[in-house]
Formats: sequence, structure tokens, C-alpha cells
Amino acid sequence: MRPLIRDVLFTRISARILIIVSSLLATVFGLFGPYFQKLFVDKLTRIQSELPWGISSTGLTLIFMAFAAVLLAQAFSQLTNYLGMRESIFMQSVLSKRLYTQTLHLRVDTMSHRPVGEIIQIYATDIPGSTMFLEQTLPNGASTLFPLILAPFAISMMYDIPLVPTLVTMVVITALNTAMAFRQSKFFYQFKKLAGERIGLVNEWVQNIRTIRILGWIHYFEKNIFAKRQVETANRVSMVTNGQMMNSVASSITFVLNVVTLASLIYFSKHAITAGELLALLWIVGVFLTRPFRQMPWFFTFGFDAWTSMQRLESYLNITNEDSLRDPEEELREAEDEAPAGATSTDLVLEVKNLHLQIGGKQILSQIDLQIREREFVAIVGEVGAGKSMLLLSLLGETGAGMDEYLVNGRDAGAMTLNDLRGHYAYVPQEGFIMSASLRENVAFLYDIEPEGDPRIEESLRLAQFEVFNERVENGLSTEIGERGVNLSGGQKQRVSLARVHY
Repeated sequence: MRPLIRDVLFTRISARILIIVSSLLATVFGLFGPYFQKLFVDKLTRIQSELPWGISSTGLTLIFMAFAAVLLAQAFSQLTNYLGMRESIFMQSVLSKRLYTQTLHLRVDTMSHRPVGEIIQIYATDIPGSTMFLEQTLPNGASTLFPLILAPFAISMMYDIPLVPTLVTMVVITALNTAMAFRQSKFFYQFKKLAGERIGLVNEWVQNIRTIRILGWIHYFEKNIFAKRQVETANRVSMVTNGQMMNSVASSITFVLNVVTLASLIYFSKHAITAGELLALLWIVGVFLTRPFRQMPWFFTFGFDAWTSMQRLESYLNITNEDSLRDPEEELREAEDEAPAGATSTDLVLEVKNLHLQIGGKQILSQIDLQIREREFVAIVGEVGAGKSMLLLSLLGETGAGMDEYLVNGRDAGAMTLNDLRGHYAYVPQEGFIMSASLRENVAFLYDIEPEGDPRIEESLRLAQFEVFNERVENGLSTEIGERGVNLSGGQKQRVSLARVHY
């Protein structure tokens, strides 16, 4: 799989190039503003100054050109931000679809050792974080980089002074900002990580509050939440303190650069400094470079933060389903040794030979044979953790189980699509999935269903031993059932699930 950074930066490459070109034009026009202003002030003070190539101009023309240059610089700067935000939203859509597809593709056995809330945290935090490269890092990076590169050369060319003093000062400032930004990115990473862990604990506490209260575990459970919150708060204080230091340094940088540049101009200038030159220099250093210097630490911070989000997202997208490997020393047994006496292939609606499953290198199931006839009841029994649920999930194609033969109604299950295969089964999960909706909608598994279908729903509930008028459902089929079925008992949840399968 291609690196995710390549997809983020080079998908719709023309749009990425447009962001860079727009930022470059904003920088060029931003430098033309003080240049035309310098010529305008010099003309007012009757100092000879003309446009290049001997082009004559009036004071009104020069001030208009200065205004137009600044206006165009602002326009291209806003265009850069707009393009970055638009591309960020586009890539969020692309990455969200990839995340959705990957989540549907991964099987139960693959995800058995990963936290349930990981997908939510990745979607809510790491996808926006990964596209921060487009929304913040690329536009701000270009808006920061081009002024810092072009301004020293513009100053050197406009005033005929050495480039080294200004350039060395800017390199030192950039190194300092980079170090502080790298430190801030670590605080950001810890902030997201700790917040996710705390939210997971709180979510678990909310979902199980009744059980926790009955068991008398409230104090111990909340103690863990408070401890996590204390660590998170300490990290946040450090993050805010470092951020204030970054802002302080960014605010004082222009003063230092002003001093260095003015000293260079006074020391190295070969003629008397004009008012226009002084004003233009102060404009470049004090106004034009102010925004890039203030953006610089946050540019690095957002860049490092985006990189960590991208690594986390890429790690999830690179997960692959493991296929269960058959022991090479096993030999196929003869078909007549497997079939019970009196059974023929036409009697069987389900036939499985030598089902085997490994998860994480551990053998979960091996040498499982199944032969089930129509209308036959079969119970699967075994110790806790023996693999009963994994066997059923394997039949649904939800694990990487291997089989010598798998026939459903005489058809090869391996040649079926998953939807076709699962269409032969009715499956009631152990957990009993319940929506935060009405009883009617939970049985039909459809929101906003009309009451005309109530007789079918009531019949399905009756067959599942759920008598609407005898249970704790005051409003009948219109009774609202809370999230995860908090208003139903465990048995009622299972009966609703059974009724849903029949419906």
C-alpha cells in the first residue's frame, strides 16, 4: 500500500500546486507594496527614484500601485487559505470512505484484540488531524516559507547590503521556533491520547452505571477517571505554558530582526538613507514578516501533530485479515469416513468438512465437521472460550477459517458473495443489538416505519414470547427504547432480537 502522506499530498496534484502558486503570488505582491511605497515617499521628498527600465511615474500612480499590490497580496493569501480548506474537506471525505471500507472489510477475529472505540477516535480525531497538512501545514507553510526566503533577498537587492546578517538571524529564529514547536507537538499528542483514554473510561462508566452502582464500584471506577483527568490537566498546563512562551518569542522576534536589519542598513549602506527606504524597510520587517514569524511555531506544531495522526490512521488502514493456515501434515480423509450412515448429500442443507481457525498464531478450532439436515435442531455446546461463537461467525464468513468443503443447500459457499451466503442464515447475536428508537422500529429494524405493518410486528413478537400488553411497554409498539436497550431487561432484548429475525 502506498504511504498515506503520498495520497494526502499528491491526490489532485493540480490543486496542491495551485495552493503553492497562490501563496507565492501573495508573497511577491506583498513585497511590491513596500517597494512602491518607497518610491512614492522618495518622490514626495524630491529624491530621484524611478521604476525599473526608466519607466516614469507620478506620485499618484505609485501610491495606487502600492495599494493594488497590498490588495492583491491579501486576495491571494485568502485564496490560499480557501483552497487549503477545500482540499482538506475533500481529503477528509476520501479518507473517511477508506476508513469505512476498511472497517467493513476487517473480520471479527482480526479485530478481537483491538479496543472497540478505536474506530470512533480515528474518525473523530485522526482523519481531521491527517488533513491538517492541507488545511494548515501546506497553506501556512507556503505563507511562512516564501516570505522568509524572499524577504532577505528583497532587502539585499533593494538596499544593496549584505545578505548574511539578516539571513543568519532568521535561521537562528527558525531553529528556535522549530525546537519549541516540536516540544508543543508532543504535548498535543499526549493531549489527544489522554483525552481519548478518559473519554473511553467515561463512556464505559455511563453505559454500565446501573451495574456499577449495584456492585458498589462507583468510588473505585470514578477514581480511575479522576486520576486520568489529573494527568491530562497537568499535560494541558504544560502545553498552554509552552504555547505562551512560543507567542512571546514570536512577538519579540520582529524587534530583534528590526535591530539587525537597521544596523546592517546603517553600517553597509553606500549612500544616505532616505525616508522612503527607512519606511519600506520597517514595513517589510515590522509588518510583512510579522505574520510568518507568528505562524512559524504553529506551522511546525500542526505539522508534527498531523504526522502523528497520519501514522495512527495509516496503521489502521494497513491491518489485514489473517487467513487460518491448515497444518501441512494433515491429510484429507475419505468422504465415506466422514458421512454418518444413512446420510446423503441431498439430505443436507449445511455441510462443513475440516473447519480450522487460527487467531494470532493460536489454534481456536480444528477438524470441525458439520452435517445438518432440513428442520434438524443442532445445539453447539462447550466450555467458555472453546470457540462456539467463533464457529458460528466462521460459517457467516466473518473469520479467516479454512475448510476443505463448505456447502449450503448443495452450493459451494466459497463461490458465493458474503451477502448471498449470509442470506441463507438468520443470526441473533449474543449482545442483542437495540437501537434508541421505538419498539416498532427495533423489530422492523427501520426508522420511521408506518403503523400499517403492526400486525406483522406483533406476530413476530408473540412468536418470540414477547407479549406487548403484558411487558413493561406502556405505549405498546410506540414505546421508546433507550440506547442499548436500557429500558429493557436482558431477556426482553433477546426476544426483540428474535422477533426481528422472524420479521
